[in-house]
Amino acid sequence: MIKKQIFDIKKSWEAAKKNIAGSIGDSETYSRWIDGIAPLSFKKGIFLLGVSDDFTAEWIKAHFEDIIRKSLSGLIEGRFRISYEKGRGLIQERAESPPVSIAAPPANSRPADDDTDVCKGNGFTFNSYVVGPENRFAYAAAFGSVSGDGASPNPLFIYGSTSCGKTHLLKAVSCEAKKRGKVVEYVQCEDFLNIYVDSLRNRMHYAFRNRFRSVDYLLIDDIQFIATAPRLQEEFFNTFNSLQNENKKVMLTSDKRPVEINGLESRLISRFESGLTLEIEPYGEETRLAILRKKQESHNVKINDEILKLIAKNINSHVRKLEGALNRLVGAVIYTGCEMTLPMAEKILRPYLEEAALSRITIDNIQKKVAEYYDLRVSDLTGRKRPGNIVGPRMVAMFLCRQLTDKSLPEIGEAFGRNHATVIHAVKKIDKNNKTDSSLSGSISQMKRRIQSVS
Repeated sequence: MIKKQIFDIKKSWEAAKKNIAGSIGDSETYSRWIDGIAPLSFKKGIFLLGVSDDFTAEWIKAHFEDIIRKSLSGLIEGRFRISYEKGRGLIQERAESPPVSIAAPPANSRPADDDTDVCKGNGFTFNSYVVGPENRFAYAAAFGSVSGDGASPNPLFIYGSTSCGKTHLLKAVSCEAKKRGKVVEYVQCEDFLNIYVDSLRNRMHYAFRNRFRSVDYLLIDDIQFIATAPRLQEEFFNTFNSLQNENKKVMLTSDKRPVEINGLESRLISRFESGLTLEIEPYGEETRLAILRKKQESHNVKINDEILKLIAKNINSHVRKLEGALNRLVGAVIYTGCEMTLPMAEKILRPYLEEAALSRITIDNIQKKVAEYYDLRVSDLTGRKRPGNIVGPRMVAMFLCRQLTDKSLPEIGEAFGRNHATVIHAVKKIDKNNKTDSSLSGSISQMKRRIQSVS
């Protein structure tokens, strides 16, 4: 036995750790919870251990204290008890922190040069983000939330169709916040769900909570997927409240407004809408051209601006389609060594251009989507019946035809079996109500996205 009067706490702890490691068996678990403990003192029968925080102390006490006590009992005479002091643990930076794992160290101990850092070489910064009228407010709100310039909405909820720049904004916020020394957790909602499930399976639920509640910024991409997991909604509700109470920032993205996410609890809808909800609308031709010009800055091969205009004019779907078309041309120049001309570009991009031509927004497409939204038949919109459940949707369809196509008033009227005066009346009425009726405005926005997602 080691007598108390000659007791060397550090040597005794090192000896005890060997027994603890053998008892635990799992090296990862040992490294995560035991290796960072600092032996502080042994006085009046109290063996004092230094740990990083209250959570760690509680976890060790609940799961490993019996093992620690047995390992120390062969080194200490008589009875003793174990106590913990937070903020005194050994600082150990672990390089093997997977980007999506409940085993990751607590957020406030992650090294700044973590390989999972979204700032590293991904180009997702505010400087590389192309701003146009369709995304100007979303950009300003995201930048303001991290720069402190102007309003700082909390939470910030950004929604829009696929590949419209939502993820770029979240990663730009993450990058900028980290530069300013903030603790950031950026995660895709699907990964968030997987981490939660792992925490339940591994009985590390407290670690899950500690990870996502000890941050300055919580950024979750595609939050709509949380609707498929009721238990995760409960957990996120509590996490959200915890962060808000400490004035921490929450930013979310989705392909729908909160109220349009089927299966999302009303209390979460209320929380999401308590801050600022902004839509990134489908990009117009000018913004698409600006995106192409920005994208080609990363290529050594430069494509003539006239050809970029051809792409921007004809490919009006998501940004990845634009980038794909540009990469196709760049690849052709690299592999053939020929200068790209407009006729050559038209030939190379023929599959893209033909696809775009087939999916142009038409009155038929609009009628079909509006009818689907209101659970009607297209014949209801074009027929002579005038019940209330048909008149309103019919007027909305006329309004959208006027907004989204270049058809004249008589042409729109003819498609609905009406004259142009009826179309004028419908457009004016819906335009007026759209500015004052938030429910109607939301419905129209959703229908526009559905129509444009296939156009």
